[in-house]
Amino acid sequence: MQEKMTKKKILVWETLGTVSGGQKMTLTILDMLSDQYEFCCLIPKEGMLSEELKKRNISYVLMGDQTLPTGVKGKQVIFRYGWMSLKNIWKSWGIIRKYKPDMLYCPGPAALPWSAICGILTEKPVIWHLHHIFLDGATKKLLNICGKFNSVRKIIAVSNCVGNQIVADAAHKKVEVLYNPVDVQKYANGDSTSIKAEIEKIFGYKLDDTRNVIGHVALVQRSKRQDFVLNVIAELKKRGINSVGIFAGEAREPDFLEELKQHAKDLNISDDVTFLGRRSDIPDLLKMTDVLMIPSSFEGFPLAGLEAAAAGVPVAACNVAGAEEFIRVSGDGACFTENNVEEAVKAIETIMVRKAEMAENGRTFAAKMSNAEYASRIGKEFGKIV
Repeated sequence: MQEKMTKKKILVWETLGTVSGGQKMTLTILDMLSDQYEFCCLIPKEGMLSEELKKRNISYVLMGDQTLPTGVKGKQVIFRYGWMSLKNIWKSWGIIRKYKPDMLYCPGPAALPWSAICGILTEKPVIWHLHHIFLDGATKKLLNICGKFNSVRKIIAVSNCVGNQIVADAAHKKVEVLYNPVDVQKYANGDSTSIKAEIEKIFGYKLDDTRNVIGHVALVQRSKRQDFVLNVIAELKKRGINSVGIFAGEAREPDFLEELKQHAKDLNISDDVTFLGRRSDIPDLLKMTDVLMIPSSFEGFPLAGLEAAAAGVPVAACNVAGAEEFIRVSGDGACFTENNVEEAVKAIETIMVRKAEMAENGRTFAAKMSNAEYASRIGKEFGKIV
């Protein structure tokens, strides 16, 4: 009991109620540091994230919807964000005064400025954790301004391309790049036999060595470019390269999912692709995947790529931002010019020729990104502040 009383208290901001890449990373960090710190999370609503927090006996406070469109923000969105900021800063200030945390930790992108301001108001140190490429100039400018505040003590970035968005000298000197971790054993020990029958039943034929399994693991939304992957599979089929597409991920934009299904019909590949929705058996799915595709151009440092690397699966990724950086530092796959179907097909052909070499590169890289190694590094960064 005494040990629990002496734990430092950390207030955590998350601005999505689902569990996708960023939230998985937050939960991983909470698990890694639970012996040292007590956490309370600010989240928008009940959902998958709140269920995960309940499993861990971590308290949380509901803050209301905090979603904003990705990309460039118009005037209407800017006004909405301003009003949202006032409400959230006011409410968060009250929660901080009541909870009395020792530090504020903010991985939720919309909340980064709020945490910096609340840190000033309450004299609490703040750690930012940047996962995203910010496409909007106004957003980058705001983060560079707030990043200079004395309350922001450390800015952890998941890749160099993410950290390099903080260009103001006073803020950039706070940046520390920590590539995301991966549970190496979990993904290395996936077993495709446990789900292969299910997938073959969906397709209505056997998945043998004559067919390439193209995988895509991400939320189903326009920015993740599942439509591009469909185009690539159609082009592979035209060239006589037997391929199937397996898409795993929650439909964050249900209307887009319906568009994808129609697009597959228009391309005459609807019998060769399947949308599985959210899955808990990604390690098993990866083990039956020949190539994982990451076509989105604003990845900070793709968790799906790390998971594929640990599973020994090469990655075909666009040559932009964190997707390109992942291929460059891991050697696990090949890049193609963004939105270029022909180059993506060539990248997949290159991967199939060098699959064993690239898979070994991925496994070697993933081993360096283990949870144990990351826990030590992130623990030291937190320990410097509280």
